[in-house]
Amino acid sequence: MSRNLHKYYYKDYFGEKPEEIIDPDDRQNRRRIDASLNWLNIKTDKKNAPIIKKRNARLTGKGLLYVIEKPMDTNDAFQLEIVYPGLVTGIGINHEATIEGEFKLGVHFDWTYGMPVVYGSSVKGVLRSYFKEFYTPKEGQPTVEDAIEDIFNGGKKSIYQRDVFFDAVIVGTDSKGRILCFDSITPHDDNPLKNPTPLGFLKIASGCKLQFRFKLVDSVVDGKPFKKEDKIKLFKEILTTVGIGAKTNVGYGQLKETSV
Repeated sequence: MSRNLHKYYYKDYFGEKPEEIIDPDDRQNRRRIDASLNWLNIKTDKKNAPIIKKRNARLTGKGLLYVIEKPMDTNDAFQLEIVYPGLVTGIGINHEATIEGEFKLGVHFDWTYGMPVVYGSSVKGVLRSYFKEFYTPKEGQPTVEDAIEDIFNGGKKSIYQRDVFFDAVIVGTDSKGRILCFDSITPHDDNPLKNPTPLGFLKIASGCKLQFRFKLVDSVVDGKPFKKEDKIKLFKEILTTVGIGAKTNVGYGQLKETSV
């Protein structure tokens, strides 16, 4: 298996490399054969499903974590633990070949290291969206509007003096040593009493530790200071309250502080 999960999930997962599986036509004797995905009969060939099942097991197994080093410019970071049921990213990315048991939704991976990440743009977007609800200026601090302009738009500062939001990366596994695990959603057609078809997908496992990384500066807006320590405290409060990623409205992407 490729250690680069981006390559494995978006290329090798549906690749033609042979896999050793139990022959579906000889289950009684549990005869093992080498089989490749049959794209001519992708829906009907009984060998396709056990191949995908084996690849699913690799993605949800142990030993996949590779901690991405901090960017040199990082000067502030904190860790948060993902709460059950887990964290979902990249579900809008297409990942489907109509094979029984396949993971049908995308995942955001870092292009270089191949590890699952939450893009810095997503971190910045969540913090900006909820900033007004959580920031109450103290005496001598910038107004809400001025703080948003300074932190998220850079104000009138040089690009080298602005706050930077890096990708959030996994730095710790769950209790079983995993970083990814299986989940499913079950959409219903017009008649909710008909047999629904569960859609399997990958999620970042609950219990994993996410490290949020920043390059922050002590801001002064119209003579009013806003220290980076205050920004970190506010960012942590927002993230542990509203969460991050997709499907937060149904419980995914929730975070809590961790001492580890």
